[in-house]
Amino acid sequence: MGKRTKEQLLKMYRLNPDTHRVIIDIALDRYLDYFHEWDNATYRKRDLHPELAEFLDLCSEEIPIRKQLELNFCIKNRSGDAQKERMLTASYRNFYQSQLQMVRRSLRRHYKFSSILFCIALGFISLYIAVSKDSGPHFISQILVEGVLIGAWVFMWESLHMVFFESLEPMKRRRELIRFLNAEIVFRAESECHGSS
Repeated sequence: MGKRTKEQLLKMYRLNPDTHRVIIDIALDRYLDYFHEWDNATYRKRDLHPELAEFLDLCSEEIPIRKQLELNFCIKNRSGDAQKERMLTASYRNFYQSQLQMVRRSLRRHYKFSSILFCIALGFISLYIAVSKDSGPHFISQILVEGVLIGAWVFMWESLHMVFFESLEPMKRRRELIRFLNAEIVFRAESECHGSS
């Protein structure tokens, strides 16, 4: 999706005039609609409802990554229960913190495997240098020496490909997850939400 201008963004989302955060409105009938209905963990450790997580991801894709977010939960039957709202906020943070840890682990695995491939490539290059001096004019030895050089370049390319190409998507996801963790969370009654839009 291409970059959106400020005018296009304001047509789709509101902007908080005080903090300049982009507001994502989320309508819920009740507090429990926030959670995945099959998750029986304690509320603090429960997952977000999958449709809510997908909705937030879609919104995040539309909003430029440099813009900070404000999540505006519009609760139809809001009781103003501060404890439930703290619980939802903690659950939200736990969910995105665990997502971030998974992405960071994935990136570390990428970099570790890439380093191993790079070391193998250097080993093949060293072997090529050592063997190419001693290889005679024999056809078979020349093929083996060239095979070692080709192997070195294949491992080198794969290593660089992993670092510079395969890690781009996880790095983008990491930035999105950090933005979600830094999002301001606001709970309002449904009437307050309609009044502010």
